[in-house]
Amino acid sequence: MDFSAVGWIGRVALCAIPVMVVSLPIEAAPPGLNPCTLLTTAEVEQVLSKLKGMPKGDTLADAKSCTYEFANGQDEFEIWIGPGDAFARMRKDAKKPVTVGGFGEEAFMDRGRLDLGSLELTMRKGAVLAQLSIREGAGDEAKLKALAQKAVERM
Repeated sequence: MDFSAVGWIGRVALCAIPVMVVSLPIEAAPPGLNPCTLLTTAEVEQVLSKLKGMPKGDTLADAKSCTYEFANGQDEFEIWIGPGDAFARMRKDAKKPVTVGGFGEEAFMDRGRLDLGSLELTMRKGAVLAQLSIREGAGDEAKLKALAQKAVERM
């Protein structure tokens, strides 16, 4: 992986990966689940803005990611999936977790993790953990929840 190409959200997510890996190394993200298939490009563009190309998937340890780049150069969005058993540890390590309902068995939002200006929604559905991250801004919670609602239906 070329770390120079990792955006600010990627740096946040890379900090989360050791948490996912350490929490339960026996289980990994489901092999058949691809984070880039949890949302269509049309759904992402409808909620955020026009994409600059197709999303890019990657694998790091027991987690998989999908990074979306936008034509405006300002919006950022990523989805990470990993083993569901990492959820409790992710919540414990969150800066100020706020429980949200309607996204799998359990979910929370966290704002400004690592002071990088991001908003994350972390959810667990069965054996799968998914974390969606966007840049903080006007309407960010509603946007993130709209994307998470569609993603959780495909998990």
